[in-house]
Amino acid sequence: MKVLIVGSNGFLGSHVKSILNNEYDYEVLQITGKEQIDVTKYDDLDKYLSKSRPDVVINCAAFVGGISYGYKYPARMLYENSMMAINLYKASQKNKVEKLINPISNCAYPGNLTTYKEDYFFDGPPDDSVYNYGIAKRLYVQLGKSFYQEKNFSSVNVVISNMYGPDDHFDIERSHALGAIIKKVHDANKDTNKEVELWGTGKPIREWLYVKDGAKALINSINLDSGHHFFNVGVEKGISILDLAEIIKEKFGWDGKFVLDTSKPDGVSEKKVDGTLGVEKLNWKPETNLVDGIQTTVDWYINKHE
Repeated sequence: MKVLIVGSNGFLGSHVKSILNNEYDYEVLQITGKEQIDVTKYDDLDKYLSKSRPDVVINCAAFVGGISYGYKYPARMLYENSMMAINLYKASQKNKVEKLINPISNCAYPGNLTTYKEDYFFDGPPDDSVYNYGIAKRLYVQLGKSFYQEKNFSSVNVVISNMYGPDDHFDIERSHALGAIIKKVHDANKDTNKEVELWGTGKPIREWLYVKDGAKALINSINLDSGHHFFNVGVEKGISILDLAEIIKEKFGWDGKFVLDTSKPDGVSEKKVDGTLGVEKLNWKPETNLVDGIQTTVDWYINKHE
């Protein structure tokens, strides 16, 4: 079987590639990034698929960043991610791909919810802080449903919690909170600074998924039957940003304090993912607990930067 990873040099895609190469005997194809094939350009993608003929496409490509990124690039967030969705469905169906698998950010859920269940996915707008990215990710799910209804084309859309781990984005503008805090605490520890600034009140609750678990969820989806599959992968357990920061602080052995910049936005107050259906579909659940995952990520970061 030929499995194509789109965005194989990205954070999630690199882990999907590593697991597929080390643990499976699929023939692994890859679109490394925009410099090879720009997925927002239909003709380029169509030409590549018609030549390479993959059986399964795992799409890890996205234009994505933290809250500040969403405010800075609202049009680009909506346009580029929507074009990727449309082109991937259209070109994959045309070129007889058996299954298209997409990760969906949990920020696509309505902003007023605290626990995310599949039945409530379209029951209100995403939060303003992630609105355009969330709307583009919803498009994947609706394309999955409509393409199966009209064209009998199978796809899997897997909603995953905020991911973290080795090879994440750690620059402040593009990273999620966990990656940004790791960078800030590492830099403070190295420079003997005694204060690190955190955005907002520190109170928002977030659920975190170790990147290898996110990658395994996508890979395990290869074996699902034909159809339109849409489900969550998560553990329904969140942690406040401030408590998360304290764990990271302890892992670095830093003895400073956190200063809260309450002029900055918090985003949604609480986000947890009900992964019951995902466990049922995949006969599998996330394996890495948060403290162990943070330890591995901190060790990797220190090794890379020192």
